[in-house]
Amino acid sequence: MEMDMSFMNISMSPPPPKKSRLSFKQHPFGLPEPILYYLKKNANPKLLLKLMQVSKYFCFKEFPYFVVKDLKYEKTKWIYCKPKYNFNYQILDLSNLKKPLWITNGINCYTEDVSLVSSLLSKVIVCDIVNLRLEDQIISLNEFKFLISSGNVKPFTFCYSRVEYESGEIVSVDEIMKLLPNVTGFRWLLDSSMMSTFTSKTVQNLLNYINPSIVKTFCLMNIPETFDFNLFATFIDKNLSIDYELDFDILISREYSNILQKYVDKKIKTSAKKYFLLKMYFPHQSEKSIKSLKNIYKFNSQKRNEM
Repeated sequence: MEMDMSFMNISMSPPPPKKSRLSFKQHPFGLPEPILYYLKKNANPKLLLKLMQVSKYFCFKEFPYFVVKDLKYEKTKWIYCKPKYNFNYQILDLSNLKKPLWITNGINCYTEDVSLVSSLLSKVIVCDIVNLRLEDQIISLNEFKFLISSGNVKPFTFCYSRVEYESGEIVSVDEIMKLLPNVTGFRWLLDSSMMSTFTSKTVQNLLNYINPSIVKTFCLMNIPETFDFNLFATFIDKNLSIDYELDFDILISREYSNILQKYVDKKIKTSAKKYFLLKMYFPHQSEKSIKSLKNIYKFNSQKRNEM
């Protein structure tokens, strides 16, 4: 949901001189002038925004924050588009930024500089994003919480990225899902450090935090053998409305591959009776099952779009 920024065009004089006094009717909320002035100077951005919308007293000649809708990092530079504009991107020079950033929709970052987003966040005062996609980034848990502070992140994608506690310990996938109560699309291409965090307990916790009434798509890639697939398979069978994509690590054992193959064969066999959306890729997978799953997915996807 886009923010209404029309109030930013309001021109407002500076606070009245000390000798000048507002009339009683001019006092918003009936508060004394010193308190009003303190609020204007010290309110956090979201509160100040609300105050601006209530009373012209709290407005500025020039809005104190630089509002952008979307931020993308492409090649060697950040580019942005303003609210109400979707495709008119401009270069953002962070080194010469004169106002703190207020991001209203999304952040999309592709770079091998693992600390790039961390350096960006030092320039951001409000993050209201609903769309988050990071590639090759390492961020702290506090930084991640700031990124998702709107509570409304829906499409979520991490590619070879991870979140760390202040101690340097990695935050597991289930703990991240727990922090995304409104996510509709969850996609994570795991790096080797993230793969090492998986246990049966991780999967159990993860399933507790996936809300089938909200989540529409769920994708994990580079899944390790420590992932309790039988537990996850039970969840799939009970929650057929979710579009699943599971891609397993090339180093999983033959025994683990056999478990996956048996499940896939069973799903294919019952596909005429039970609707499901499932993509699965793993070593030693039979060519026949690969082709069958693709055809079933294509058919059910079309069926879903027609609903």
